[in-house]
Amino acid sequence: MYNNILPAVYGLNLIEKSMLSIIPEAVIILFAFLVLFLTFFEKLAKSKNPYYLSLIGIGFSILYVLMLSGRDLNGFYGSIVFNSFEVFLFTAILFSGLFAVLVSKDYMKNSNMPNPEYYSLILFGISSMMFLVSSNNLIMIFLNIEFMSITAYILTGYFKGNKRSTEAALKYFILGAFASAFLLFGAVFIYASTGHLNLYEIHTFLKNIAYGGLIKSGGGMGINIYLTAGLLLFLTGFAFKMSLFPFHSWTPDAYDGAPTPVTSFMATGIKLAAFAIFLRVYTLIYNFNIINFNGILWLLAVFSMTFGNIAALLSSNVKRLLAYSSIAQAGFILIGIIGGGFYGYSGTLFYLLAYIFMTAGAFTIVIIFENSDLISLDINKYSGLGYKYPFIAASMSFFLLSLAGIPMTSGFMGKFYVFSSAVKSGYNWLVIIALLNSAIAAYYYIKIIVKMYMPDKEMLNSSAVNSEGAFGIINGAVSDGLIITIIICLFFTLLMGIYPQIFINFANNSAASLWKI
Repeated sequence: MYNNILPAVYGLNLIEKSMLSIIPEAVIILFAFLVLFLTFFEKLAKSKNPYYLSLIGIGFSILYVLMLSGRDLNGFYGSIVFNSFEVFLFTAILFSGLFAVLVSKDYMKNSNMPNPEYYSLILFGISSMMFLVSSNNLIMIFLNIEFMSITAYILTGYFKGNKRSTEAALKYFILGAFASAFLLFGAVFIYASTGHLNLYEIHTFLKNIAYGGLIKSGGGMGINIYLTAGLLLFLTGFAFKMSLFPFHSWTPDAYDGAPTPVTSFMATGIKLAAFAIFLRVYTLIYNFNIINFNGILWLLAVFSMTFGNIAALLSSNVKRLLAYSSIAQAGFILIGIIGGGFYGYSGTLFYLLAYIFMTAGAFTIVIIFENSDLISLDINKYSGLGYKYPFIAASMSFFLLSLAGIPMTSGFMGKFYVFSSAVKSGYNWLVIIALLNSAIAAYYYIKIIVKMYMPDKEMLNSSAVNSEGAFGIINGAVSDGLIITIIICLFFTLLMGIYPQIFINFANNSAASLWKI
């Protein structure tokens, strides 16, 4: 009798564990469909229901992440994992999605774009990012990167009839298709050389042949060639998603052409998810000395930092400047992975979390200026805004100083941790180049602050310097969601700079989970 019952019980237990491991993602998908369902009801679709329903869905998902924290789960035969690594990254991704929703309410209304479809795409994008960072299988990684990319393509071209938005989406799609091909062929070569799709099984296979000396012997030559080709192709696909030079060309056009809330979402959520899954893949299958991958990453980091900063230095459009800045920031973040080890990886995670708050905050300020219909994206138009809108200008200055890595901000602590790990690993020249690039970055960030607080004489003498609204906030251009986003971003950017230990401990626990094999 028991022999007949045990298989059913085991099957039920397996399903329960699998479903438990994806509850946060499932909640987001459920609310994405609920929001999309509102399109069948014209009155509900035109109201603010999609906005509030999206916020509720993100709130429930955060709640489930906290409830599952401390558990070590895996589901669907090891294709999905959930541990402290996912808790950290899910929290960061959900914050990124929360900011994207909060800043979109008035922006969507002013742009006359369909609401439910937009918010459902944001939620689907969040779920794909969460599935991506919890993926432990080459097929799952590819499918979730594709799902995430498709939502990004649609959102980038969401301005219907806008040539700049359509062009940006088309360029993003075409280049993204090439990146997907590199990822797919890389996965094929890795599978052909190892015979496994599961990352942990690939890790065990590589460890056995590395310690057994098979790669160095004649019998391992075929494995070495296929594996090297696969890892190089896989790295190329990841470099595109992480906006690393020379695979960055989609970034300025996509960031500039997309609706600004979408730009903020891509600059934070997509970059975070791409770096997170690359960190998992790197620690499991790139760490074996098949070829000098750290040397390749060293070059990618240097060229990304240098090109991004020089291009940003020459840019006069705020969105394009922040786009080039994100390329440079990707180079800085990569230093932590190159430094390696426990502290390098935890420093990378800390930097990613800090990057979300300071970048989302900066783009929120840009949205406020866009909503005012008075200020273009040209940096020269920011002249005198420190007098006219003191609260908004001060907030923008703080976020820019954090991006520059000025002390007492989260950006400074992020750079400190990743640079320290690189120095400990002997990458002194890489850190020196990064410090020089930080000085270049500080120049163009401070250039915007100077424009806001040191206006031209005509601007200073005009009546335009008089404040409008409470705290100098632009009348009619600021919603509750925008203010909430600014306050949250300011709070965490300051807290992570002054008292980073709470967050570095959180990152340490997350990084430790990478070795739970």
